[in-house]
Amino acid sequence: MEQRAAIESLRERFEALSSTENAHGRGSAKIAEGLADIMGEMRAEEADAIRLDVIVRGLSGLADFLSATQTETPPPTSKPAPTGVPAGLEQFVEAFQQEASRRLTGLSIAMMGIFSEQGSEEALQQSTSHLHAIRGGAAMLGLKPVAEVTGTMEQVLVAMRKVEPSKRAWPTKTLLRGYALIEDAAREKGARINEVQADEIVTELRKTLGELGQTRQTGSGERRQEPVTEASPASDEPSVDAAREARAATGGGVELPEIPPVLEGGAAEQTDVEDGPDAEVLEQRILVVDDVPTIAASVGFILSDLEVPIDIAENGEEALQMLQEQAYSLVISDVDMPRMDGVALTRMVRSTAGLDHIPVILLTSLDHPESREAGLKAGAIDYLIKGAIGGGELVNRVREILTVAPYVERQEPTRKLRILVAEDTETVAASIAFVLSEGPYDIVLATDGKDALSRIKQSAFDLLITDMQMPYMSGTELVRAVRGLGTFDNLPIVMLTSVQEEEEIAQAVSAGVNRYLIKGEIAGGKLLNLVEELLAADNEALGV
Repeated sequence: MEQRAAIESLRERFEALSSTENAHGRGSAKIAEGLADIMGEMRAEEADAIRLDVIVRGLSGLADFLSATQTETPPPTSKPAPTGVPAGLEQFVEAFQQEASRRLTGLSIAMMGIFSEQGSEEALQQSTSHLHAIRGGAAMLGLKPVAEVTGTMEQVLVAMRKVEPSKRAWPTKTLLRGYALIEDAAREKGARINEVQADEIVTELRKTLGELGQTRQTGSGERRQEPVTEASPASDEPSVDAAREARAATGGGVELPEIPPVLEGGAAEQTDVEDGPDAEVLEQRILVVDDVPTIAASVGFILSDLEVPIDIAENGEEALQMLQEQAYSLVISDVDMPRMDGVALTRMVRSTAGLDHIPVILLTSLDHPESREAGLKAGAIDYLIKGAIGGGELVNRVREILTVAPYVERQEPTRKLRILVAEDTETVAASIAFVLSEGPYDIVLATDGKDALSRIKQSAFDLLITDMQMPYMSGTELVRAVRGLGTFDNLPIVMLTSVQEEEEIAQAVSAGVNRYLIKGEIAGGKLLNLVEELLAADNEALGV
């Protein structure tokens, strides 16, 4: 009877909230209808008390949140955040929003199943998985506020999984506010969200993380509490021997590779060369290996607070080649990959002179004891589950390893060549940007000839690709105007056209176009090869 009364009370609340003419109002009306159906079908002898309690608790929190958002007035300083999307990636935001919308449907259902003492572990795992996917996409596109909100929500869920169900105290309202902001990102143009609200949510969730702490398992089977958001200071040098003994205990007596000792200044002892580089030209660099770009970007995002340069390889073969061409301090690799998996890569690193001192961390989606043992026997220093890396476990472990990992010679950042693409059709512009993304280029998109001319006057570019037919200013007019500026006589220019009209092409060449290409030939490597050829010739002419 008490549950029936509670459900009836909830139905009335959502019915009242449905009067609001927005997405929340329509959603509230549907929830009210669903609650009415539940009451109509309830039979005392068949009622699942625990399940109904989960529904009541979860929907009560949602009702509190919706009631608060109807009465709260945003501060006058609250302004929508800019997109923050790097030039050339804007066209992928819509795909991210579609994926986020799909994930939000599952996330809303899963979150309703975790807000109680008897909350489903499956629902908790699903919620974490949805947040991880959204955060990975946001991080890859440079949507920092969205990535921070989803990432901190994920950390709370991961940390809460290590708390006994009866002791869990969920920050329900804050998590639901975060959910609402993710909805905004999936709906608003450019995936914008309110940065002020995002900062408030992240701050509140970090307080929860500080209160929770993180339970970790030691090699001897004992458990200890460590704060999620705080790592041990770098000055507290971890005992490598103790770590090796603990890992060997969990890995069937596997002996881990020796790591060069740490010098007073923090750099690893240089044993391979008599006169190593000076301290001011040393750095630590991490190689992340994963065949899924979103996951690789997520790992990079998680480790961004360490301020360590990070490179990415798509598989073990590419990683091995990069390791032979450039020095690294640490390798973090996925286990399941095509061409060469993480275990095989680890084995190759351990057996290759000059690489055998580099520590390797393996990441996997599922924790199978036999896979863990194989990874540790191959020589990995640690073996972590991907679903837990957002809760501080990965960043804290990497921070520990970097205190004893080797330093390498600092690499001067290579300037990416900048290409301006003038194209008024979004789908064609997106295709060009996608094709050129295979090369080391920064792509800037201009919507028409006038826009392109304005951008050229304001900043430097290494190559211009322009459509022939555009509103306001055609491609030929743009080329003529660029050459007329007097300072861009050597700028390589490629003209794109839909049809081969000899007269129009002759006019474009006369205006100063270097090469032209039929739009249907953009794919298949022809555009990329043409761009590489022109830029190589330009660099040769400049003596670069």
